[in-house]
Amino acid sequence: MRIALITNNFIPNKGGIANVMLNVSNILTELGEKVYVFNKSHHNPNNLHFNVLSNDISLKGIFKYHIKFFYFLFYLFFHILFFFKGIKLKDKLKLMFFYCFYLKFIVRRIISIKNLVKSFKEHKIDVILSGSANIPLLYSYILSKWFKIPMVTIAHGDDFLIKYPLNIKTFILQNIQKIIVTNKIMKKFITRIHNVSTNNVKIIHLGVNINDSIVEESIPELRNKFGINKEEFIILTVSRFYPRKGFETILRAIRLILDENRNIPIKYFIIGGGEEQKKIELLISQLNLEKIVTLLGEVDDSLKNKYFKLSDLFILVPELKKNSIEGFGIVYIEANYFKLPVIGSRSGGVKIAVEDQKTGFLIKPNDEVSLKERIMHLYNDEQLRCKFGEYGHKRVVDFFNWEKNSLIYRNVLKNTFNEFYSENKQKLLSNLKNKN
Repeated sequence: MRIALITNNFIPNKGGIANVMLNVSNILTELGEKVYVFNKSHHNPNNLHFNVLSNDISLKGIFKYHIKFFYFLFYLFFHILFFFKGIKLKDKLKLMFFYCFYLKFIVRRIISIKNLVKSFKEHKIDVILSGSANIPLLYSYILSKWFKIPMVTIAHGDDFLIKYPLNIKTFILQNIQKIIVTNKIMKKFITRIHNVSTNNVKIIHLGVNINDSIVEESIPELRNKFGINKEEFIILTVSRFYPRKGFETILRAIRLILDENRNIPIKYFIIGGGEEQKKIELLISQLNLEKIVTLLGEVDDSLKNKYFKLSDLFILVPELKKNSIEGFGIVYIEANYFKLPVIGSRSGGVKIAVEDQKTGFLIKPNDEVSLKERIMHLYNDEQLRCKFGEYGHKRVVDFFNWEKNSLIYRNVLKNTFNEFYSENKQKLLSNLKNKN
């Protein structure tokens, strides 16, 4: 199959979704499929990666494209009106209106579609995989109707929680072939919010690329290399600095621990970056934790995996926010692979990623007292840490392994492709029979 993966989150971007897109692309390619990645951040035609999604362009950008821009805008609307089959006129008008609803985005959307149409004609795409249920979903739907090919979208969490004007996102989700979510909680949310059929929603777990997660050095070698004493209890978080990630809860819990016993040799490492970093740095200073907390910034996967291996405990306790949810949390699974016990919060898909009392602990969001107690429980019980770590590692290998789960991705795409063309063939034969 020739698969088009359309995503606005790809390398060199950092984060869970960017890693998922890269893994999906690489492993489907290893399985023999031809995957064309259309994105806005990375261009490498040798790897079939094409930077064709336009970044934000102001309304002044229209004048740069002049007549060609307006010609394609008219061409697109003409296609929607007269060639998009199976859509009611009112829905076609909604689709057209949505493209002009946010005027500051109109240039980006039209130029992106123009680039994608050109690429699709050149590469003769068989099936589309939208990397998320936001802007790539819109592009993918337009292209699926334009070229009369099937499409599947991945829905993570925040992307489908935020609704578009005119219920356009709901309309698209109800009229595409398949939706992939990461767990049963996200399936429940998306079917309820957008009233989509449960039969059209497929659960495929995220996973760890085991071959890329091997760290040869031993834990003593790694600690010696990074200047960490063997007696120190290392806590690790890997996350963007994003408002709902719960860093304040973790930092305040550590402060509570040290206030009760300043001799506990805790060190806290954070891997990541983002919009909340200055706020987190200020809180670290206010809590007098400068000697305890180390911000490592954004690092490559090799270094990240080394910190997973040398640590004693992984913590990420997202908060509950309106229109924002932790869809799953691949970092808990990555930590489990390295036999780390984990502590998460009862927020969204975290309740699936972390098995309470088996791979670690779940606490209420924003509860630094409970977090402090769970940290101390694991600090004082090395046997329990090992038990959680071993169970978590086996669970990853059995259920959250990219090599296994990628086969499910391929099967979903192949079945969608076959069912789509089988249905179209039946419709064509039925029409011919009626004419005769």
